[in-house]
Amino acid sequence: MPEYDFYATVRDDLTQLQKELAAEGAHDTVQVIATRLGVPPDVALAALWRASKRHGETLSIFLGELTNQTQRETARQSGE
Repeated sequence: MPEYDFYATVRDDLTQLQKELAAEGAHDTVQVIATRLGVPPDVALAALWRASKRHGETLSIFLGELTNQTQRETARQSGE
């Protein structure tokens, strides 16, 4: 039975993550969300990456959705 190459999977994920983080504003948005959640940026990035994949989205699309949700929540709270 051949041995599974776990590093190949990690390398593929790292390549994809680097591409997605290259999108304009990605790093800044991760920082904003980390601050909002009260966690370090590296922890936020790990959770955001995992959640984006779970939802079948790229990191940029998922960050956009979170930004939109934040804006809606802020507007709702301002209107109360």
